[in-house]
Amino acid sequence: MRWWGEGLYNGLPNPARKLFRTELPRLLLQVQDERTLEAAWLQDGKKQTCGRINLQDTDTSLSNLLPKHAQRKPYQVELCLGKAQVLALQHYFPEAVKDNLQQVLSYQLDRLTPFTADNALFDARVAQHDKGRKEILADIVVVPKLVVERLSRQLSELGIGLIQIVSVAGAHPDINLLAKQSGATTQQWSRVPLYFFLGALALSLAIPLGYKYRRVDQIDTALAEVRKSSAEQLSIREKLVEAEDALKFIEDKRNTMPMALDVVEKLSALIPDHTWLERLGIQGGKLEIRGESAKALTLIDSLEEAPEFADVRFKSPVTRNKDNGRDRFHIEASLEVSNAE
Repeated sequence: MRWWGEGLYNGLPNPARKLFRTELPRLLLQVQDERTLEAAWLQDGKKQTCGRINLQDTDTSLSNLLPKHAQRKPYQVELCLGKAQVLALQHYFPEAVKDNLQQVLSYQLDRLTPFTADNALFDARVAQHDKGRKEILADIVVVPKLVVERLSRQLSELGIGLIQIVSVAGAHPDINLLAKQSGATTQQWSRVPLYFFLGALALSLAIPLGYKYRRVDQIDTALAEVRKSSAEQLSIREKLVEAEDALKFIEDKRNTMPMALDVVEKLSALIPDHTWLERLGIQGGKLEIRGESAKALTLIDSLEEAPEFADVRFKSPVTRNKDNGRDRFHIEASLEVSNAE
């Protein structure tokens, strides 16, 4: 039900989505300096100022910050950091990592910043997509874990519960430095219209399906009669098709075998010792390789430097093999050798 609900919800136009799901209200805590936070209540697109919080004032009460109508109702706590507290940068990535940007960034964080994925919180969003160069420009925001943990402890002492969202003033509104750690949802369902919609959808599908099943039975009966009367013709045709496939297979092998040997020889010279190939495929002028490597992202540069390959890119996001710590990769390239045709 959850999978169907998410799919149907994402297919609705934006104005209709409000009938099915609403944003949870938020207690926004915006950092002013090391000791002071500005509190505000966000609900239904409206912002209500709740006052200031002094982190050293233990007499601050959470009930004094929340509006009366919000008492004992579900909400989220958002901590908004200032620009001076975070490291913001931009970096280009291959467009193949667009849907897996967070995981790829965790692999390269220690190269791009002074931090590692273990001692920092980070998030990224695509700022630009250059389809011609097949690259994306990502906005990256990083903050040391110690900064957020220290503020969380101080807020906990004042009675403010778990922080679900850590945003940055002036950054992309969807940036959440706790996106990987926080499993809480920012929205809640309105189930009555959802169930009504699902019931109507099920009814609209059931009636046409009944008619189609009836037509399928009639078609199957007609096909059985045709097969019975033309069994000999079909047998001859199948033999001809098999002969044509055999000839095509032999022709393809004759055309591609010299090229495959050249490609394998070139790859053996380019691929470093820490890289293993599990599969190599050549289809027309396209080359696909799968395998594992200690540094999968450097393979793109190595292959692009060779004149035999062009349009080198990741066909799927790079993932990590938990057993040996190597990167799993799937690379696609165009062959430029003389007999690639």
